[in-house]
Amino acid sequence: MRITNNFIYRQSIEGLTKANERYLDVNRKIIEQSEIVKPSDDPVGAGQLLQYEASNLLIEQYSENATFAKNRLGYQDASLASLRNILDAMDILRIEAENSAFDQSDLNSIASELESLVLSSADLMNSKGSDGKYVFAGFDSDNPPFQKQTDGSYVFRGDEGKVQSQLSETVTINVSNSGKELFESAKVRNDFAGTVTAGPATLGGVRVGDQGAFDVFVADNYDAITPANNQYTLTTAVGAPDTFSVVDSGGGVVASGNYVSGQAMKFLGMEVSLNGAAGSTVALDINPPARDNILNQMSSFINTLRDDSLTLKDKEFAFRDAFVSIRNTREAIGIGRSAIGAGLDTISQVENYSSSSKITNQSAQNAISGLDLPAASAELALAQQAIDASQLLFTRVTNLSLFNAL
Repeated sequence: MRITNNFIYRQSIEGLTKANERYLDVNRKIIEQSEIVKPSDDPVGAGQLLQYEASNLLIEQYSENATFAKNRLGYQDASLASLRNILDAMDILRIEAENSAFDQSDLNSIASELESLVLSSADLMNSKGSDGKYVFAGFDSDNPPFQKQTDGSYVFRGDEGKVQSQLSETVTINVSNSGKELFESAKVRNDFAGTVTAGPATLGGVRVGDQGAFDVFVADNYDAITPANNQYTLTTAVGAPDTFSVVDSGGGVVASGNYVSGQAMKFLGMEVSLNGAAGSTVALDINPPARDNILNQMSSFINTLRDDSLTLKDKEFAFRDAFVSIRNTREAIGIGRSAIGAGLDTISQVENYSSSSKITNQSAQNAISGLDLPAASAELALAQQAIDASQLLFTRVTNLSLFNAL
């Protein structure tokens, strides 16, 4: 059989090429620290690696969502905590203002302090997050939620939308609280009005004596659909002793007791006093429950404090209104902060689970494609020796010639 030079060259080159490919293959595995650098290395393992990689990428995206959610909730919690402190300061000033030893100049000073606190409250209620968005404006986060009008009142201009963040395939949380729910929907003090409609007595006064009892009565009995059902009639009758009774719009007796001119008749949290003999009728109307933000309520209170034409007794209802507004806003803030705390707790739990899942995925990936570095290094050395041997053989074979044997 005749062996040509071309055959010798071709065989030598093929051997050298295979040795180089083996060397590059092992070297690439060492560089990438993986047994699988191309699908043909392990088709099944390569498919599993892609699934784990996709899972890790999803976990990373959820992690970014969690960071956004924590920042958003953190700004809200800080704002609400500061606002709670301001409400406490307002309440202290309200209590001070009720001191009968204070004159009008003292009340004016308190009003000025309260005015500064109202401005600080408005700033906090229009807080922005790190992204420059208003955190209490709902979906309309590019505009301040509480805007001051020309008459000095504050109106909520946001919406009730709640921004959400997806933390995992099955967990989604709210990362915003609507300013309407937190501040605009705070209940103001429930009240009622009274008018003498018949009889010799004159009205001495009507007031809510027990706010808690009256609030319960309003909650259980106020009819927003039929206003007539919110009208009650108080009647005093001559007797030994004189008596009074209160009936609802259907004629049912809801309260009764003894009547003494000039003394308050107390029932269902209400107090009504008449001056004069028994035999009079008083129409009582329950005012519709209302809601307003703390900014407007405190602004009204400030105006009352500055009105030097009113006595401390005349300002009594303003003090009550301020107390109820501060209390109800505190409660709303407490509920809001509880929701924020629950959201932060959920984020922490999901992050812990995601971290564990990512570690588990990485362990599985290492089990599938993890590289035995000592073995790979030894294989790389063998591949280098094979290249050297192929090169040496190629050199010798190419030098073979019939003329060298003559």
